[in-house]
Formats: sequence, C-alpha cells, structure tokens
Amino acid sequence: MKALLCYGPEDFRVENIEKPSISSREMLIETIYTSLCGSDIIRIFDPHAKKPAVYGHEVVGKVVETGKEVKRFKPGDLVVAAHHIPCYNCHYCRHGNYSMCSHFRETNLYPGSFCQYIRLTHEHIDKTTFKLPRGQDLLEALFTEPLACCIRAMERATFQKGDIFTVAGAGAIGSLFIQLIKLEGCRVLAIDPDAKRLELSRELGADFTVDPATRQLPEHINKITSGAGIDTAVLTVTNSHILNDALAYLRDGGEIILFGASEKEGRIEVDFQKIYKRELTIKSSYSAVPETVEKAFNIITGKKIKLSPLISDAMPITDFKKGMDLMLKRKIYTAIFKL
Repeated sequence: MKALLCYGPEDFRVENIEKPSISSREMLIETIYTSLCGSDIIRIFDPHAKKPAVYGHEVVGKVVETGKEVKRFKPGDLVVAAHHIPCYNCHYCRHGNYSMCSHFRETNLYPGSFCQYIRLTHEHIDKTTFKLPRGQDLLEALFTEPLACCIRAMERATFQKGDIFTVAGAGAIGSLFIQLIKLEGCRVLAIDPDAKRLELSRELGADFTVDPATRQLPEHINKITSGAGIDTAVLTVTNSHILNDALAYLRDGGEIILFGASEKEGRIEVDFQKIYKRELTIKSSYSAVPETVEKAFNIITGKKIKLSPLISDAMPITDFKKGMDLMLKRKIYTAIFKL
C-alpha cells in the first residue's frame, strides 16, 4: 500500500509498505482524508524521533474489512477515528491524568494516517471510532480529534458562566477554543498578529480582538475588563512574551491553560513571587480522551460550531512538504491531504 514516510524535515517519500492484516476483533479502513497536526510537525523536526516513520492521526476513512467479531461497523461505512485510549485503571487514570497513562501512549492508529490503509484495534472500534451520518462533510469531520483535545482542556479549566477568556493564537486550534468558550456562555478576547485571523475570530464569536504588536496587552486588557483582569488565559502557543503577558493581565486567582508548548524556549523565566502571592494557576492540557472525542463528534455532526472557514483544499499526499510549509507560514489554517 502507499504510505508517506518521513525521513527528515525536508525528506518525505511516498513508498510501498506492507498492508496491515487484522484479527477477528479489528478492522481496516482506507484513508480518504487526513490532516496535519502540530504534534506531527514537532515529531518531523525532532532529531530524536524515530525515522523513517509514518505519522498522522487525524483521519476520515472508509471501512474496507472487518473481523468476524466486529458488529458496530461494516464495509462501506464512512468513519472518523482517533488514536489514544487510556487504561482507566492505573494511578494516573484514577487521578484523571489520562494522557500520562502508559497504555494511552501505546495506543496509536497503525501505521499512521499518512498512508492508504489503517488498522483499528478493538479498543479504537469500541471507544474512538464513529460512523459518519449521511451528508456529513468529510473535511469538517477531520476536526473531531483536535476539537476533542480543546474540549479536554476546557474541562480541565476552572471557570463560571460569564467569565472572560483570552485565547493567544487565532489559528485553527484558537478558532476552535473561541467557539467552545462561547458555547459555555463566556466572553473571549482573541490575540494574534494576523489581521485576517482576528477578523475570522470576530466572525466566530470573539467579543474582542487585539494585535499584540500594536498594544501593550496588560494595559489594553485592563481597560477592556475595567481593571478586573482575565479569568482564564488559553495559550495555544507559548513563549516567554506570551506567558509573561498572560501572568500580567490575569486577575488575582486567575488561571493559565498551556495548550501549545514552545520548542525553542524549553525554559521560561517567570516571577514566582507574584504567582504565589496572587494565587495564580498554570495548568497544561495534552491530547484528548475517548469521552471528549465523542463530545467533539456530537458537536461537529450537530453543527454547533463553524469549521468551513478553517478548511483549505485537500492536496495529494505527494504535496505533503508544500502543505506543511503553507501551514508553517500561516498561509492556511491546517493542511489536508487525500491519498
């Protein structure tokens, strides 16, 4: 079968690899569309990540083969699938830290979504695979897993209806957060240096928008909130400026949700005396769980958020490098590929 193998950040090759076989409890789907996640980009540029490798985990496909024990799906069904599944029994799972579970980290779509066929285990079939309703836009369905990650971050946050959030970074993930925050009955201020992305943020429901290059954020936000400050700051990208700005414009007792890490700044200096005395909380959220995947699926199929503005034309997988570069240059929100 055809697969895109990553040999390095500049070296992607479409090659033939062995088609996965399935057991009686598994099934095989044929990839129709797959999209590029920021975590894939991190692995692509990580010199320590295994290469060559087939990456990718955001996928919409067609069931082509089912094991004799599989009852929920049949060949021809169109499905969306997600990858990680916790054990629900270990110490981490009992504390709700599902993404720290070793089983969570071991469960992946095999061999990855940047290939022609994917094997889904019985766990994926039972917990993270959903049949798409008739008429469902397949490209919108691709956002199920990334939306699920955002939902989990929202569930890890502490807020009340009417609170005000900031979302730093109005890319695809930031656009999802803006809409989730509005669904929760809260206000949101989008922060991004791109005027077009801020315009879309307003269309998606952002109450306020600001270009950080043109304003002193703490002073500007202080005016917007009449001195109260921000309740929760969601950082879809994190660097020293973004984090320290957030610490400055948060209200006393406020919270920061780290959703995107900085690969270039692994260490960031902060004033811990202020964090301590102001009782600020910094919390991270990584990946999704089956429960939030199902919630995301229901939100998308229920058309509760707008996704079409985030969608670009699907490119052939042979144009992978082109798609990745367009995404890195912020020319498109997400790169979508067809096999």
